[in-house]
Amino acid sequence: MLSSIRVQLITVLLALVALILAQGFVARKNQEVLNKGVASAAKAVIDVGIVKELERDVVDLQRNVLIFKENASKSAITRFSRLMVTINSKLDKLAEVNEHSNQKDDSNQILSRMREHLNAYQENFSQVVEARSERDNLVDQGTMSDITLLESELDKALAKGEVSATSVEDAKIILIQTENAMLKYLMKPDMRFIKTFNDSVDALMHISFSANAGLQQRVERIIGRIKNDFFKLTQITQGNLFLVNVVMAGSANEFLYLSGELAKKVSTHSEVVTQRTYQIAEKTQRNGELFSLFAILLALAAALFSTFRILGPIRSITEVFNKLAEGVQISNIPGSSRKDEIGKLARAALVFSDKNRETEKLLNEARSMNSQLENLNKVITESKVKAEQATASKSMFLANMSHEIRTPMNGIIGLIELAQQQEISPTVRGYLDKASYSGQILLSVINDILDFSKIEAGELKIEEVSFSLHSLFDNLIAVIALRAKEKNLSVHFTVNPSIPPQVIGDPLRIAQIIMNIGNNAVKFTEQGRIDIEFDGNLNEKGNLLNLIMRITDSGIGMSPAQLDKIFKPFTQADGSTNRKYGGTGLGLAIVSQLTELMDGRIHATSTMGKGSRFEVELPLKAFKNQPGVLQNSPQLPTNSLYVTESPLLPEAYCTQIQLSTASSMSIEDAKDATTLPDHIVVDVHEFSLFRKNISWLNSLLESGKSVGLVMESAGSALQSKYDSLWKGPLIMHPFTPAQFERFVHQIIAKDANYQSQEYKEEPESSNLEGHILLVEDNNINQLVTGEILTNLGLTFDIAEDGKQAVQKVENAPQYDLILMDVQMPVMDGYEATKQLREKGFTGVPIIGLSANAMKEDKQSAIDAGMNDYLTKPIKQKSLISMLREYLGK
Repeated sequence: MLSSIRVQLITVLLALVALILAQGFVARKNQEVLNKGVASAAKAVIDVGIVKELERDVVDLQRNVLIFKENASKSAITRFSRLMVTINSKLDKLAEVNEHSNQKDDSNQILSRMREHLNAYQENFSQVVEARSERDNLVDQGTMSDITLLESELDKALAKGEVSATSVEDAKIILIQTENAMLKYLMKPDMRFIKTFNDSVDALMHISFSANAGLQQRVERIIGRIKNDFFKLTQITQGNLFLVNVVMAGSANEFLYLSGELAKKVSTHSEVVTQRTYQIAEKTQRNGELFSLFAILLALAAALFSTFRILGPIRSITEVFNKLAEGVQISNIPGSSRKDEIGKLARAALVFSDKNRETEKLLNEARSMNSQLENLNKVITESKVKAEQATASKSMFLANMSHEIRTPMNGIIGLIELAQQQEISPTVRGYLDKASYSGQILLSVINDILDFSKIEAGELKIEEVSFSLHSLFDNLIAVIALRAKEKNLSVHFTVNPSIPPQVIGDPLRIAQIIMNIGNNAVKFTEQGRIDIEFDGNLNEKGNLLNLIMRITDSGIGMSPAQLDKIFKPFTQADGSTNRKYGGTGLGLAIVSQLTELMDGRIHATSTMGKGSRFEVELPLKAFKNQPGVLQNSPQLPTNSLYVTESPLLPEAYCTQIQLSTASSMSIEDAKDATTLPDHIVVDVHEFSLFRKNISWLNSLLESGKSVGLVMESAGSALQSKYDSLWKGPLIMHPFTPAQFERFVHQIIAKDANYQSQEYKEEPESSNLEGHILLVEDNNINQLVTGEILTNLGLTFDIAEDGKQAVQKVENAPQYDLILMDVQMPVMDGYEATKQLREKGFTGVPIIGLSANAMKEDKQSAIDAGMNDYLTKPIKQKSLISMLREYLGK
């Protein structure tokens, strides 16, 4: 058991502890005696300290008295009171100490006399404070107040004309001298200032102010009060000086003398106690040194034991571990044969040596893997740089390609529009219509690619502008219905009547979402019907609309696997659809990303061979307290008849105009009825039904009935037949809420040509006046734009580049507007615009023309000084609208 290092160390430590405890017991006994001596000496020192503090406190008392005498500081009174409490407390401590002292009688007598002088000092200070307060009252409410009163009396008398201005001026000068003398005396009580004051008052008494005896008497009374108050002031001041300088100073000196006597007695007692304490300390020190010698010897023995038995072997094993850490192989480790903890540690070093060899092997393998990872990271970094460069190159390529494609497209679409306005054969017009339609499709593809590129780069910004849902409905129907007519598809468009018409959002992107989905529905539907629904609900505050748009078709449909891929870019639901139906595969990807940018949600469901359904939810801000899109529509008379077997009008529309579907009847029943109401709505599902009953319908019109027909969707040719055979109100699916409301107005007015004021359209174009400078380097674009300007009755000049444009404007500044192409040789449109603005041509509007369709391109044009911006290919309607806006000004 004794072979263990732990047991050996514990034994040595127990011996040290026993010696320390013995030393502690003896030291405690000696310490008790020493503490008593030290306590006595300390008490004596404290007493001396208290006496010295008393002397300092008395000096502070005198200083605060002098401070109060000089400036009447309230803080001096506060400090005086605190010092009095402190001094009394210290006198109580000294009295308590003296209860245990041998010289009790002498010390108590000194303390009693000190208290008497202290109390007298406090009473005298109270008198000084009271006198100072009385003096201040005499100054504020006596002398100063009377001087002010006298000045006021003289001013009043001068205003009434009872006294001369010279007398008043002399009196005020003397009053100022009087006041100065009084204030100087208060600052320094000198007899010279008393004499000056009295002389000034006497001089004031000799001034004759007025023949008015009453005024003279009031003035003399006030002067008398001034003189008496100042006399009292001098008496109080002299008394205060005597108290402070003589009486209180004597009390303080006597107190200081007594404190000195007390300090001598306490010091004498302190010396006796200190001497006794020194003797006890010497004895205690000798005892402590003896025990310390034994402790040192025992500690030295323990240190030698630890060095030879513990520290030395541990140092040897440490060197072994260091060598093992450096990779040196060790075969013999000292101390491995020992039976104690050192032996165990030595044997552990042998194990560590074996593990070290294994670790070195693993380390070499790890280094090899790190080298491979570094090479891989380098390849990844290079790939990342190449990817970023490729992205930048792609964006630049798309922008350049957009410009290069849009420039000839501008010429193609423009020339087609001009050709469509000419007198041509139906066959040629059909070719032109198809060419125009193909050009619009190509432009749509270009726009899709650009939009996707901007979304992918994070550069597409969602706008928030106020717009009307009616305009969105009109554009949507115009585009989707046109494409559906080509395939003879039935399209139904339904809007919740309570949706507010004016909202805040991005109308261009909302239209892009719904048109993309709608065009897809038309493209992938061979026969059947397409339903477009607009629904929504307002929040409680009425300022946020959750707009819901649903498009349902009866097309080819999709499987679940295909449905998972439709929102991915450059992907069709099926590879064969790209060959059969065409398309870039970007439309629905853009729809999904635009919906996400507007914090919306899109959901799609589909069944193979039966069709698909897309639902989009978009949060839009709305103006409060708006009526719904159909809530202001007129209502038919309550006895109006709905002739239908399967209603073509939505139930909500019928409810809105008070048209009952419950009491509807078929055409055959209506023809057999003896009497019919004045207002009748008839559903016509197909042309054969219309042709069969046209005679009966016309007879109703001739008899004075108002009959409105609701038609199923039909092609352009069939619609022309309807229009030629029927002269009454007619509406055909798809129709917007505004068109439905106009249809109801026509039925009520019994006039198929009726248009309310809000539906009357202005002519699309009218002749304008002005001379235009067309800056364009492309000959085809010159021809197209020039023909449009000529048709509008405008004259124009052509400049081939920006430099020619600047020269022409400088030489003949008679242009009413400039159409400025942006990208041109020699000098581009931006630089030309800047030069024109710098040269002072700030009044002429400049409209930028460019094939660059990015939003930042328009901003660059505005920053360069242009007034507006048109994107190529330029639409004739857009150009006319902008020309009318600026030339109309």
